[in-house]
Amino acid sequence: MSQQPIADIFGVAVLIAALLFSSEVAAVVGPYMVIVVAATLGASFKVARREKTTRTSAILFFLRVVGMAVLFTSAVAAALNAYRPELSPRVTVAPIALLIGFVDWPWALGKVVDLALAALQRLFGGKGGAS
Repeated sequence: MSQQPIADIFGVAVLIAALLFSSEVAAVVGPYMVIVVAATLGASFKVARREKTTRTSAILFFLRVVGMAVLFTSAVAAALNAYRPELSPRVTVAPIALLIGFVDWPWALGKVVDLALAALQRLFGGKGGAS
């Protein structure tokens, strides 16, 4: 009786979840365990960069960041897989969750908006004012 080796973090998470749940439930819970662990790691760096506040405020911020990663990671992984089929969500979920937990989103989205406005200004020429 030969068993296949566990090749990735998904397999490990499903195996650990299978110790607590049935195999059907473990197949669903396992990927979310990967997302929560990766997002927790990213969010820990974000909390460390954050200005010092109360412990309760830091915990709520941390939970909000991890929750955001849980909500958006699967959608981003599926979109990335649709754009680049060779990138399986099984491979990209952990790095995406880490990135979502780590990035300072107000700053990053501000940079994206600045780039979009600059592109629109170049596209429609010059100063952007109506004459």
